[in-house]
Amino acid sequence: MSADRKIIVGTVISLVLTALFAARGNAYVLQGQHVIQLMTEKLGQEKSLSVSQRVIFYNPVNLPDAQAAVADQTASSPMLQATMQLSESLKYIFSEAFRSDIVSESNQRVYVSNQGQSLTIIDGVISDAGESRFDVYKDLLLYRSREILSERLLNLGIDISISSLGRFDGRPALVVGAEFPDETVPQVWIDKETFRPLRIMVFDTKSAYSPRMGFLEIRYSKWQQIGKINYPMQIEFIQDGLTVRAIEVDGYQINPKFSKDAFDIASLKLEYRQPARTTARTVESEGISEVQKTIEEFRKIFE
Repeated sequence: MSADRKIIVGTVISLVLTALFAARGNAYVLQGQHVIQLMTEKLGQEKSLSVSQRVIFYNPVNLPDAQAAVADQTASSPMLQATMQLSESLKYIFSEAFRSDIVSESNQRVYVSNQGQSLTIIDGVISDAGESRFDVYKDLLLYRSREILSERLLNLGIDISISSLGRFDGRPALVVGAEFPDETVPQVWIDKETFRPLRIMVFDTKSAYSPRMGFLEIRYSKWQQIGKINYPMQIEFIQDGLTVRAIEVDGYQINPKFSKDAFDIASLKLEYRQPARTTARTVESEGISEVQKTIEEFRKIFE
């Protein structure tokens, strides 16, 4: 065999082996639908759950050049300080409905999600802002059905037909919605061993200077077995590379009985007032009442 032919044969063999090893490696990457199925199964099934938790809000301080600061800081940046802490109670009817109630000394916020519909009420007034991007964290915990969760993820822009292998905090992870290490599209990360959610990244149109094109990242940690289900005791919200909010669970109850009225969006719309419709000119000329100002400031916290 001539030297040239040996080179050609060797090149062909190398290409074939590379293709075989690549195919073998890809065989270990589960399809997105299968990953979602295993995740919902491993999280377990119960009928309902009530949770009490603390919601801690953070604000960046002394950021003259926010974009440069973000580039130099991590999610645990010391440039953040806690500015507010509120108590929140949650009601889950798994795969069906969810309700959050936050009550402070001067304000109240109610958020209800029921079979694809949602409603937010702030200080007795129905908010016209719709679902907050921060409410998305509940989706991976509420929907214990592959079909329902898959539909919700698709609505969030996550392509569940795409899956890959990645690493998060040194642990192997399954990425649904992106080819690792691409973090420019919405995606979900699941622990490869436990099939518990690690993080979800969704597009955030309100981000002012995100290095990842306006993404809000939500991280789940400190998982605990509660009855037959698994639930995270800590959830962090990271935007522009900084932790802007955190949730810490301090109590829970398995299978409590809830009133159906608590999740009835049609009834709640009749019970609470609709938002006042005022033009920009009217607001400028007459000003905003103190009540409206308070509601507006409270609403901004949750958007």
